[in-house]
Amino acid sequence: MQERKHNSKPLFLNGTAATPAKTNNKKFWEFRNAADTGGTAELLLYGYISETSWMGDEVTPKEFAADLATIPATEDLTVRICSGGGDVWAAQAIGALLENRIGTVTAQIEGICASAATIVASHCKVVKAAEDATYMIHPIRVNPNGFVDMAGLQQLMDALTVMRTNVLNQYAKKTGHTVDEVAAWMDATSWWSASEAKEHGFVDEVTTGNQTKAQVENRNGALFINSVAVPGAFDDAPEFVRNRAVVAPAAEGGFVNTTDNSNPAEKPDNDNGGTEMEFKNKEELRAGCPDLVNEIVNDARAEAQKQERDRLAAIDEIADTIPSELVAEAKYGAKACTAQELTYRAALDAKKKGHKLLDDVQDDAQASGANAVGGATAGGVGGTGVTNTKPTDAEKRAAFKNLLHPKKED
Repeated sequence: MQERKHNSKPLFLNGTAATPAKTNNKKFWEFRNAADTGGTAELLLYGYISETSWMGDEVTPKEFAADLATIPATEDLTVRICSGGGDVWAAQAIGALLENRIGTVTAQIEGICASAATIVASHCKVVKAAEDATYMIHPIRVNPNGFVDMAGLQQLMDALTVMRTNVLNQYAKKTGHTVDEVAAWMDATSWWSASEAKEHGFVDEVTTGNQTKAQVENRNGALFINSVAVPGAFDDAPEFVRNRAVVAPAAEGGFVNTTDNSNPAEKPDNDNGGTEMEFKNKEELRAGCPDLVNEIVNDARAEAQKQERDRLAAIDEIADTIPSELVAEAKYGAKACTAQELTYRAALDAKKKGHKLLDDVQDDAQASGANAVGGATAGGVGGTGVTNTKPTDAEKRAAFKNLLHPKKED
């Protein structure tokens, strides 16, 4: 059986977009200052938002913040987005940095704004979308990056719950709708045109004019918009998106609208055509992966049984030195405990019984009149002492010791 391990850096995705080819450059962004654009400074977010999770990454977030700092905080900034999503941690961090700027931050959606990219857009003060742009939100998903045990699954569920709450609150803040309303849209995996996204409050303005039309492609079943991978399979996209699919004619430039992709581009690496499953709670996990859940449960049950056998065996090792009633309680009672705890209980019990025995001995001595016998006076005359009605603990122990081991007279 393979050991199930939980990777310390799971990749939390607000989507299942294809992972881009690995490069030595972690930067998935590009800044252009006002001098380069001839107008407003720009941030380009084209493609996958961070190929590795920002959770536990101490380098990439600092690099992004440093690059952003080169644009004075008082200047306006346009964020051009064409992204199918990516890492939620990265999207939330980028969004927070943009929202804290003094100048106006405007998101300009070109082609596609889906999944984690919508988190960035929701943090911008103004959101504009090209007339043929597509907007999509859906449940947050996680790729554990390896095998995971029951404790790891619970940690992932807890993290998903926190991130879901944060994202829904941000959506509600942007749209003006209630958390329950945006949660229903998210859970349903909602695809919208630019105008529909505006109706739902995610977009403030639909732009028209001399803009390059979005290029929608069906690459062996995977959906690409402007050469950017989009979560899910092409067939899962709504009709208004599929109807925009294009292929490049062999002998001419430009594109033609068609859903027949007889000469598709090469399928991207690590794309599964949207077949990854998503689980929002443990019931869905059990229904989706019953064999895995049963294996995990059986492993946990076997480990619990082993721990119980070891506990009972450890108690049996010391049972003959401890009162039987304490042993029975430690093994099977309402206050069952470990051998170490039983040892402590036995010590407390012995202490309590020792004090009671001393008190009983003193009471017997008092009742018999032994305490009325006077002690020797300073002059050596016996029988004239005062009765000791309140002996100290030390005197009690001495009396008890004398009863058990009387001194022999010379």
